[in-house]
Amino acid sequence: MLWHILALIVACIWGSTFVASKVLLNAGLNPAEIMCLRFVLAWFLMLPLSLRRNKRKRATKDVLWDEFLFIILGLTGGSLYFLSENTAVKLTSATSTVALIVGTTPIVTALMNRMVHRDEHLSNSFLIGSFIAVIGVALVVFNGVFILDDDPWVILLSFAAAVSWGFYSLVIRDVERRHNSITITRKVFFWGVITMLPACIWCMCHGESQLCALGEAVATPIVGWKLLLEPTVFGTLFFLCLIASFGCFLLWNIVLRRIGIIAASNYLYFNPVTSLIAAYLVLSERITWLAILGCIMTIAGVYLCNHGKSKH
Repeated sequence: MLWHILALIVACIWGSTFVASKVLLNAGLNPAEIMCLRFVLAWFLMLPLSLRRNKRKRATKDVLWDEFLFIILGLTGGSLYFLSENTAVKLTSATSTVALIVGTTPIVTALMNRMVHRDEHLSNSFLIGSFIAVIGVALVVFNGVFILDDDPWVILLSFAAAVSWGFYSLVIRDVERRHNSITITRKVFFWGVITMLPACIWCMCHGESQLCALGEAVATPIVGWKLLLEPTVFGTLFFLCLIASFGCFLLWNIVLRRIGIIAASNYLYFNPVTSLIAAYLVLSERITWLAILGCIMTIAGVYLCNHGKSKH
């Protein structure tokens, strides 16, 4: 029960990061910078926990293979996921399209896991619960205003984000057999930043940020970095770094080990629910009765999913 509660807490916190990122975007940072800043700071916080190393000797080819898997984790759980999701949001005015497609991540992850691990079977209770949860997510996302964007790039990028997280869940299942959660989380942060650097450099060259743009920011670089010292920006970054990245990624990787990929992923259905509440509290966005109904359906769907979770 403890690990299920922690999975729910992590999913709820991650749901609020959409609003936190929106605050930083409105302040002048771009998606690549936000991701890099939160992962770099979280990586430094991981260092004290990483002093104790695994001294077991392993073959060079095994070490190289694991490092390759860590790169995949940093790419799928970090740079690729954040870039595809935030780029989709940037391309559309109907963010409900992105939220709805990304909200199907749990069922996408479960289907991918079923395709790779043939010994796992999805129960009828799980399938029914997933259907109810997806409908609930749709009601929460639309919040009484049914607007969809049919731009193929928006749909493709949103789906890419869901599939990317599915790959992250599959790869970490293999890596966790040989490494502890602290090592995995630290590697995810490191390779997430490394694979995001090209996007940050591109932003610098094209002047799309108040923080790292060329031109006026080069002449007076301190002006851009003063942005980070503003109370709202600093506080939001502190939340994203310490809680949403350092704490939640570490807890999530532990939860995956304890209750499994499918059971843990089902709690991601709560992301839009928390995002709705956070948007109401922080951005004063309204909540409709349809959204409340969606919250109830999401809770019921997740209960059914985990009550009748996949059978082995």
